[in-house]
Amino acid sequence: MSEEIRERNDPKRASVELVAVPPLANYEDKAPDNGQVDEDIPPEGGRGWVVVLGCAIFSAATVGWGLVWGVTEEYFRTEMFPGTADSVLTTLGSLPSLIMTIVGIVAGKLADRYGYKPFLAAGAIVWMGGMLASAFCTEVWQFFITMGVMQGIADALVFPLVVALPAQWFRRRRALATGIVVAGSSIGGAVGSLIYREMISTLGLRKSLAIFTAIDAVSFGAAYVMVLERRPAHKRSEIIWFDRAFFKDPVFWSIAMCFFFVVFGYLGPVFLLPTFTVEKVPQLSELVAALPLVVLNLSAALGRTLVGFAGDKFGPVNLLWVSIVLSGLSQLVVWMFVSTYAGIMIFAVLYGFFCGCFLSLVSAVAARIYGADRLAGLSALLLLFNAPGYAAGAPVAGAILGVTGNNWQVVAGYSGSVQIFGALILLYARFKREPKLFAIY
Repeated sequence: MSEEIRERNDPKRASVELVAVPPLANYEDKAPDNGQVDEDIPPEGGRGWVVVLGCAIFSAATVGWGLVWGVTEEYFRTEMFPGTADSVLTTLGSLPSLIMTIVGIVAGKLADRYGYKPFLAAGAIVWMGGMLASAFCTEVWQFFITMGVMQGIADALVFPLVVALPAQWFRRRRALATGIVVAGSSIGGAVGSLIYREMISTLGLRKSLAIFTAIDAVSFGAAYVMVLERRPAHKRSEIIWFDRAFFKDPVFWSIAMCFFFVVFGYLGPVFLLPTFTVEKVPQLSELVAALPLVVLNLSAALGRTLVGFAGDKFGPVNLLWVSIVLSGLSQLVVWMFVSTYAGIMIFAVLYGFFCGCFLSLVSAVAARIYGADRLAGLSALLLLFNAPGYAAGAPVAGAILGVTGNNWQVVAGYSGSVQIFGALILLYARFKREPKLFAIY
């Protein structure tokens, strides 16, 4: 017998318990058998696509900015803070993601109880405040507060909610809808990288950040109007701050530890690719040197969308495993050996396509295994295990680069290996819940 999480409805308090169910059971939303229309069944489109677009805009303006960090880091390294260690700058770039994973579990549970839109509005306000304050910073420690802490809190208020909200509108296309939302961050990173590098080299940091703040204000306003929650207030679950049943389930730990290791190898290539490009091909102009990061983000947008679509067809858990393996192999087989601009572009396409798919599949995997109720809180709980990787993954890669005298092969070996190890851990959850090798799961 397999173990699943089932909520026992109680008029006073919702509680969670472990119960035994048939091995192949899952908690996908089921249509009623009596021919009646169930208002809880997602409509699979219509207004839902507008909601997805709004969530994608939120994702592009917040998490997408984190993917532009490679440009900011290179500017800090060469213009503002040339004597600062690589590990310090990569730590600054990783800090928002770290804070997002820690604070996000609180924001997700509160939003599941009180509704999503107030927290999205708060996230937008904090984000714009952090961006505008960054325009006036002159010391590294000041950027740790504005670009690190403030943007991290804003990400926590936004990202767990926008990846969970499509589940209220889609069931069969849930992974695709979530993939589009997460792809929004990649598109934001790609467009932002291209525009931001040109702006920062001609206008300077202060004016560039002020302009981006204005763009974000318009984007957030439009996205807020698009976003709508289907779930009525009286059907929102009571907050359960510590779901002990999850922590007793070895399948949960298999998924969580998979994310734990995968993220250690995720951000290093994203943050260090501009530096890698300039070092390997030093004669490039600034615009051409920025293109690999742009291509990586565009490829990530395509990959997150297509892998989400494939997840609906072949199972989100299956696609999660495949995407992680191919992400790790692209570092071990390609990045480790490239030294030309063409080779760097090939790596950007391959790695970008698969590297961030785990983020677009986390909600679909959680809903597949545990159901869609309290999905924002559960997604944030799983993302919490990304925190160590966000905090130390890229800084460790930067430290390895410095200690080894810019030996990029060691960096690629480290990043790729930890991702492959994470994929191996996921196999337990996959075959515990679905033993058949070629089953859709």
